[in-house]
Amino acid sequence: MTTLLRLLPVAIVVALLVSAALPTGRAQAAAGPAWGLVASTCTASSLAANRAVGITVVEVEAYWDRYMPARAGAVDTAYVADLRARITRCLDAGLRVVLGPGMQYPPAWVRSLPGAALVDQRGKRPTNGAIDTVFSAAVRAAQADYLKRLVTDLPAKRIEAVRVGTSTEGEIGYPGPNEAGDGFLQSWWAFSPAAQQGTGLAAGTARSPMPGWIPGQKAWQGKAVTAAAARSWFLWYSRALTSAVKGQHDALRAAGFTGQVHLPSPGKGVLPADLTTAANALLNGTGDRDGSLGRGLNYTDQFAVLAGSTSKMVIDLSGVDDASAVLARRQSPAQDACRSSDPSTSVAAGTPVHLWSNLRFARAQATRAGLPAIGENPGPPAAQTGGTSYSDSLAEQVRRAPGYARSCGLSALLVAFEWALDDPGSGVTRDDYRRAVLG
Repeated sequence: MTTLLRLLPVAIVVALLVSAALPTGRAQAAAGPAWGLVASTCTASSLAANRAVGITVVEVEAYWDRYMPARAGAVDTAYVADLRARITRCLDAGLRVVLGPGMQYPPAWVRSLPGAALVDQRGKRPTNGAIDTVFSAAVRAAQADYLKRLVTDLPAKRIEAVRVGTSTEGEIGYPGPNEAGDGFLQSWWAFSPAAQQGTGLAAGTARSPMPGWIPGQKAWQGKAVTAAAARSWFLWYSRALTSAVKGQHDALRAAGFTGQVHLPSPGKGVLPADLTTAANALLNGTGDRDGSLGRGLNYTDQFAVLAGSTSKMVIDLSGVDDASAVLARRQSPAQDACRSSDPSTSVAAGTPVHLWSNLRFARAQATRAGLPAIGENPGPPAAQTGGTSYSDSLAEQVRRAPGYARSCGLSALLVAFEWALDDPGSGVTRDDYRRAVLG
């Protein structure tokens, strides 16, 4: 949903923080969820309206291309001053602030850095504007410098969290299905010189364990490729994303930021049974139920890796009452709401997790890893947020999302978007949200 924020004249994202007293696991839900909105303008009128219905924490979205538009080392001082003023206004109004750095909007000079282009197995580049934030040392260094400047230029000691991510939506993941732009559905975005040969490879990231091997090929260097080898290749591919996320986390820590780090995480991720099917087919596209395989979303592994290598990491699950929830609650029995047994049953053979909602399965993986979680709904189905013909309307999302947040033990729920709740045509208002929260 972050892509849509580019359409706003002033891009401020509202979020709710996990309490520092509830850092991990199920304990985070002891006090119940906190409630918030996405894309607040942080004006005096919006602050008053949001606080009137119990909104106490906001996330302010920055834009890298506006912050450092010309070249490395140079900032737009007017933009920085405006961003700092908006953050300070929120803080002085008694609101806590989470910062979205907007690294999904790289300046043109970053796009021209060595190795900045993402490349799939056919030499194609993504049409959605994604750059290589995973393997390119030059891009990762530019990101680290930008994050350092944010911490230095803004009132970072008063900011409670910063978002990180690798995709054009500001979430974890490689580009999705058909983002090579020519109808080819199964792209693997790890075929740059850095990823394959280690040329210009980011520190802490491994190069391909099978250089030159293309998923689906039955042989490599004259030998048959086994299912175990294909699985190992995918593990490398998906863990490269965690290396990139950890790199952003470490850059923030090196700059002196001590608050929480939020990781927006879309969809359900790869299911264990589907990964087995995919590996047995040597990653030829079989078993990629929803594009998670090519996007590298291996939450059953990635969340555990991040839990062991980062501090104050919070998973932001962006599928609260998405289309998968609509389908899941049509099952008999319904499969949408989280259950206390989910962390163990979600990885047990025979559990029909393919019928679960995205939120339910991904939440179980965060719990298994001991990571706290917040969540957000998709927003209006027609507003470029991945809606389908059977998606709930925004009004229905607002009505149902608080229940999902409670059943899944989320520390906070973010409702998208403030501008939609201000739109008389949306069919939902802040008061509707308040009533849904109160039950």
